Amino acid sequence: MLYIAENLKALRKKKDLTQEEVAGMLNVSPQSVSKWERGDTMPDITMLPALSNLYEVSVDALIGMDKINNQQTRNNIFTTAQNHITDGEIDEAVEIYSEALKTFPNDEGIMSDLAIVLALSDDPAKLSQAVSLCERVLANNQSEKVHHTTRAALCFIYMKVGDKEKAFEIAQKLPHLRESREIVLGQIENSLSANEIDSNLKLIGFGNSDEQDIIEIDFGLDMIAVCTEHELLSKIKALREEFDAPKSKEGLRKLPQIRIRDKAQLSPSQVRVRHYANYLLDKEYKTPAEATTDILKALRTIASDDTM
Repeated sequence: MLYIAENLKALRKKKDLTQEEVAGMLNVSPQSVSKWERGDTMPDITMLPALSNLYEVSVDALIGMDKINNQQTRNNIFTTAQNHITDGEIDEAVEIYSEALKTFPNDEGIMSDLAIVLALSDDPAKLSQAVSLCERVLANNQSEKVHHTTRAALCFIYMKVGDKEKAFEIAQKLPHLRESREIVLGQIENSLSANEIDSNLKLIGFGNSDEQDIIEIDFGLDMIAVCTEHELLSKIKALREEFDAPKSKEGLRKLPQIRIRDKAQLSPSQVRVRHYANYLLDKEYKTPAEATTDILKALRTIASDDTM
């Protein structure tokens, strides 16, 4: 994560100095300077003030703290790790987050995501580490968003280690809607397979899901009211009961799992309903009532389609 190798090389060239000249000024071998610039070794910490003075920059600039603290650098960590997760490369994602945590030891987002990817393993040591990371995040008072995600993930991690009582205790502290009490409690009341638990962990942490088993309803901020003012959750429950009950000799298709999320990047009055990664509904609405009607219509279409 440190940028000292490339900075040392760039700063030396900017000063129009050779490696031999720098070595002579610092009373080290030219080989040492060469290894620093290649990143094979690091300068001893006692050399940093001399290097800083030689190149007339701060130690922070020498190390590359501006790049390290750059938001794009942090974004790249999450993007790279989540690409590994998408490709099923969980160990690689663990390594990315673990290395990042060495540079950002107090970053709650990194801790929370690392806990989730560790929990995708059946290794008791990794599950224990995941629990510890979640508890460490929840002991701080920084990002409430990260806390909600971590609490929801911790419910399923406790389920995986066989502690259902703690899962219920944490679930009672969850917010409504995304990562909500209703959805998580509804899940952990059932006997979940390891694959179902992993699917929920991926969905909570990274937005990933097993698409054939998930319908996602995403709301813009102003549309969130459809869940409460228009009793969308109870109407979905009634629709599920209707389609779960066989209506013919063959019976009708059950509705897949439904996830309801608030998505800040959507326009305030926008609603999306997705299944099999295809948008079945993507519209702007003037009122929550209109959105509720269209959502239920889309779900009914999904439940009635025997080709899916």
